[in-house]
Formats: sequence, structure tokens, C-alpha cells
Amino acid sequence: MQYTEKDRRVLHDTWMSYKAKMRITQIEMAKKLELTQLEFSDILRGDSVIQQQFVNDFCGILNIDPVLILPSLREAVQKGSLANSIIKNTFIFDGEIKKVTYVGNQLIVEYEHTPSIS
Repeated sequence: MQYTEKDRRVLHDTWMSYKAKMRITQIEMAKKLELTQLEFSDILRGDSVIQQQFVNDFCGILNIDPVLILPSLREAVQKGSLANSIIKNTFIFDGEIKKVTYVGNQLIVEYEHTPSIS
């Protein structure tokens, strides 16, 4: 997916609004995205290409659907030309993972729960 200058401006404006509401710094957001502050800034200013993973992670942290805010994604959905994309999710379990399997689109994780001692 090729993101446009309009998409970049929307991401920038969305960030500015979120930053003001949540009182979060660019450094804190960059850490959440596993980027340096400079990398995050370069993407929002247009000095770096916007990657799909960045959009997924950025919108996931802000809890927004990228199709609802990004013009090129909305257009692609309307035209029916949106290609499949790879999404990465990270999970933290409160115990030791014993077995991981999948069936179709379901991921099954068996783990030994480690109770906390208060």
C-alpha cells in the first residue's frame, strides 16, 4: 500500500490531537512504537516512507481504525482494491507458555499460570 501526502497529514494531525489530549510526549509514543524519536518524527514530517506496520501500530495504540481516518485506505476499500496485509500482535502471559497451536484463524496458547503472591 502506498500512502499519500494526505495520509501523512492526517496521521500528523491525529498525533497532534492525541498528544494534546493524552499529554504524551513524542519520545513516549516512539517507545510504544519501538522507534526512536527521530524515526517517529521523520515519518510524521514526510522524511521517511510510511510503512503498513507503522500505520497498524500507530492506529492500534490510539485505538482507531486506519480505514476511518486515512483517505487512501478509504478509497481502496470503496474500490475493492485493498490488498491483504500482515498484522503483528504481541501478547504477554502471566506464566510460562507450554504449547501454541492454531486452527484456521484461531490461535490457541496453553500456559501455566503463575499466581502472584501478595
